[in-house]
Amino acid sequence: MEEKDAREYSEELLKLIEDFRSKIIAGTKDPDNFLTISDIEYLWSELRGSTSLLYSDMLSDILAGVDETDLIHKKKLNSEKKE
Repeated sequence: MEEKDAREYSEELLKLIEDFRSKIIAGTKDPDNFLTISDIEYLWSELRGSTSLLYSDMLSDILAGVDETDLIHKKKLNSEKKE
């Protein structure tokens, strides 16, 4: 998996927010077809789920790129001392 940079995550986040805003604005313009509370709650839940997934992907991406070599070496040294 190719690591994304912060800009790419920011762009995805902005797109999610813009889509949410557009749907809310469009759904609250016409009094005859106004969003229901359930519709708004659904859109809000969808945004929260999507952003949570994006943050999770970002964290996984960052952690996958961590060089653990020194940490593993330190753990081995600590383990050897206890034996």
